[in-house]
Amino acid sequence: MSKPFLVAFGVAIAVIGLLIWQGFAGTKGNHLEPTGKIGKVRARKVDENEMIVILDFSLKNDADIAMVVRNVEASLDTADGASVNGSLIAGADLANFFRNYPDIGEQYNPPLKARESVAGHQVVDRMVGIRFDVPEDAVQKRKDIVLRIEDITGPVAEMKAK
Repeated sequence: MSKPFLVAFGVAIAVIGLLIWQGFAGTKGNHLEPTGKIGKVRARKVDENEMIVILDFSLKNDADIAMVVRNVEASLDTADGASVNGSLIAGADLANFFRNYPDIGEQYNPPLKARESVAGHQVVDRMVGIRFDVPEDAVQKRKDIVLRIEDITGPVAEMKAK
């Protein structure tokens, strides 16, 4: 092989590599990777084996595209290692809960709703209410509360709080 051919071949490989890198770099913002952090956890006993837990959290969307909430789930990791799934409380019912149980404190943030959109490069502060069918002791001695918020396209933001 001649020297000019090898030089041209090397330049062509470099140009192709640069084009591939630009393709990956240019689409980086199209990949949704939501994150979040639970700020405040409040719990209130409403029955012998029923607790309501209020989670105030921040949800961050670093992508260029909007995140649309499909599903919200929460679970409680008990002291003995079991995991208990909770039931989400509707936003309208949360207003009644705060009115009927003023000792829980005030409502700091609006509730997160299904199909709510979080624009690209935005951070929103929201809250959810979760009903757990466990005694008060199980919530007080818990290991973690895990909140999972799923986008309609599949990515999930998972947050933990003690």
